[in-house]
Amino acid sequence: MDRRQALRNIGFGAGVMVATPTVISLLQSCKTEADKPAYVPVFTTAGEFHALTTMVDLMIPSDETVPGAVDVGVPQFIDSYWQEVTPTTQGKIWAERYEPLQANIKTFLKLLADEFRTTFNKELEDGEATEYDQILAKYLKSSEEEQRAKYIKMSEFYEAYDADPTTSPDPDAAVFSLVAGIRGMSIWAWKSSEEIGKNVLWYDPVPGQQKGCIPLSEAGNGNAMAL
Repeated sequence: MDRRQALRNIGFGAGVMVATPTVISLLQSCKTEADKPAYVPVFTTAGEFHALTTMVDLMIPSDETVPGAVDVGVPQFIDSYWQEVTPTTQGKIWAERYEPLQANIKTFLKLLADEFRTTFNKELEDGEATEYDQILAKYLKSSEEEQRAKYIKMSEFYEAYDADPTTSPDPDAAVFSLVAGIRGMSIWAWKSSEEIGKNVLWYDPVPGQQKGCIPLSEAGNGNAMAL
């Protein structure tokens, strides 16, 4: 497998993201505050955003001490990222690291809606957490072999789409790719948020110092570094 193909396989599904100034600015602007007006989706429909928010909340819920992904604005970030950062046409990024185009993501979202309608006889906006949890379990708890097979199908789709944009993906593989991508982006955005980075993880504005024989309390209490 060549480098280009390997990077395509791990790109969106693994949540590989580059912390460019645009991405960081989006992340900061999506912080949820009580006095802010309700967020209006810019890329997804109302139903798709409901699905996104519910799945993100199931992936990283809040508890008594740690804010969850919804609390720090991860759904808003993902919606804004798809609108403002995700490319609309194939450019240099295609040769270096594949990231689905906006048209691909919209197709995947429609396929998610089709599956939800078929499975639960409901539209996305009417879905409940238990139903979305069932969708997540189907794809994210499937065997390694099943997931690998879906990645292969998506790689084949992207190759075909490169030559013919009218090509349609395998529905099951496309929904898996979407859900896996949302999971990866959610983890990255949650850990990169100011609230989690400074108040939950080990925040050191000048990382990399070598200090030997210090107590755990001076080394983040065992928490992962934010930077």
